[in-house]
Amino acid sequence: MRKNIKLTALAATVSALALGLTACGSSSDPSSTKAGGGKTDESKPLVVAASPSPHADILKFVQDNLAAKDGLKLEVKEFTDYVLPNTATQQGQVDANYFQHVPYLDDFNKKNGTDIVPVVNVHLEPLGLYSKKAKALTDIKAGQT
Repeated sequence: MRKNIKLTALAATVSALALGLTACGSSSDPSSTKAGGGKTDESKPLVVAASPSPHADILKFVQDNLAAKDGLKLEVKEFTDYVLPNTATQQGQVDANYFQHVPYLDDFNKKNGTDIVPVVNVHLEPLGLYSKKAKALTDIKAGQT
């Protein structure tokens, strides 16, 4: 059962990511322009910055199993720092980044005077709570750690 849940979650994540990355790509009109005003170059890959795990792992799965059949050329650049993917995106060194939640992005933009925007929500990180004392989430009171 747990394996089925993981596989379903992975499939949903990959589908959402593929959709999101497709949204970052060029339109079917080769004469379309990109945000900076230049023409899109469909011969170049979509370059996405990502933290190594799980984000780069997910992108590599898309790259190896899904991208080609949808005509997506995908390049993954791994960053182990949380600032550099945003600065690389802002400076045009990568086309997109995949590692953060919107509150972090909003705070980054505010502090750095950048204007990076989210394209699509792609997934939520799975979390677990473990306790030797609490038997249910309702046993944990506000302010407890």
